[in-house]
Amino acid sequence: MNRTCLFVTFFLSATCLGQTTTQPPHSGEAQGVSPQERQGLVALYDATDGNHWKNRGGWLGTVGTECSWEGVRCEHGVHEPTTVNELDLSENNLRGLMPEAVGQLTNLKTLYIFGNSISGMLPGSLLKRWRTGELLVSAEPQLLTDVSGIDFGSSASSLLCEQHRVILRSDRSALLFTKRCRNKTPRDRTTFCEVKKGRTFPGEFENLGWLLEKNGFFTLRGDYYRNVTDGLFESTRATRGGKGYEVVDYAGAGRFDLWVIHRAIEGVASSTEWEKPTTQPSCPRWSDSRNNGQQEPDR
Repeated sequence: MNRTCLFVTFFLSATCLGQTTTQPPHSGEAQGVSPQERQGLVALYDATDGNHWKNRGGWLGTVGTECSWEGVRCEHGVHEPTTVNELDLSENNLRGLMPEAVGQLTNLKTLYIFGNSISGMLPGSLLKRWRTGELLVSAEPQLLTDVSGIDFGSSASSLLCEQHRVILRSDRSALLFTKRCRNKTPRDRTTFCEVKKGRTFPGEFENLGWLLEKNGFFTLRGDYYRNVTDGLFESTRATRGGKGYEVVDYAGAGRFDLWVIHRAIEGVASSTEWEKPTTQPSCPRWSDSRNNGQQEPDR
């Protein structure tokens, strides 16, 4: 073997021995998150009684282990820092308020916290990202809106059996009352009430609550009236922070924002999973329940 071959052999051997220091780290290797994101995770644990979570494996482990904590999913990049992009803590016995520091998880894309005992609403930074579609949240509606009830009624002044009322609550329960004509004979004017119970799909009620806020429902006048005959009455009542607010619109005299709210409520009602209907002699009226000091009829 000549001198040139010996040099090449030596060079290749040296390269093989030193390759672990010159090759980039594997993208799948465990990497820690930034101090800010770790702080947000620790704050969440402390504020929601983490010591009594059902599943808390790995939590509060040493720096660099955050992505292996139970329910934490990270996004690892070769040239980008490791970030938390998902938290799945549903039905995990979380109790207390969500701390503001959770907002430090600025790359979070999915948050599953349904089925816990979390109080109050989510921090404003998370709510803002949820409203813009940047963050998917699976949680009870009361964590996303302080609207607890929506009651919408529609009736045509010239038609006997064109009246309905839908009541939606933040626990996702729903009630639908529809006035029907018996029609046993051509001149039969006897009416009855068809009653349906159901449940709205996840995300529907909280979106309606946000729509009411966004469209300024709680700043509208109490009634809008147009001087025409045979118009449509549409009444909307919403409870926010324990206080009720009502807006009545006759013959479409209200603002366009109010029309959007009406159609959105009816859209949610049309997609609700309704049980088999029952009947009763008459449908409850808002004026009756209001006079009795109640905001909604009994289920």
